[in-house]
Amino acid sequence: MAWGIWAIISAVLLILELLTVDFTFTMVAGGALAAGGVSAIGGNLVVQVVTFAIVSSLLLFLVRPWARQHINNSSKGESNVYALAGQEGIALMRIDENSGQAKIGGDIWSAKTVESPIAAEEKVVVTAVEGAQVVVVRAQ
Repeated sequence: MAWGIWAIISAVLLILELLTVDFTFTMVAGGALAAGGVSAIGGNLVVQVVTFAIVSSLLLFLVRPWARQHINNSSKGESNVYALAGQEGIALMRIDENSGQAKIGGDIWSAKTVESPIAAEEKVVVTAVEGAQVVVVRAQ
């Protein structure tokens, strides 16, 4: 009946994985499934725990890095607000080195520039994102 406990542990870990999408809980759930398999074929508790530890460790250190690199990879390329770099917009008000506003892709952003001030209604290009503020330059 210990295999059922391992199955429940694995199910709970997989549910937790749905909340994090980091592949950590999935790898530990794999260890729990392996321990459940050992339990189902009659292995004692020590063998089950050792199997759980070894399989979980192997999955975490060997499979997880590969999975993170190839599945749901947000570390490659630009995503979210950092994808704004290079997009064009329009200055809604004067933009200087401290403040201003620009409309980029239908959204209004706090903006600043490292160049000379940009007048309202001029076209701008986003060069960077700093927190909740975009850094812009005049469009060519």
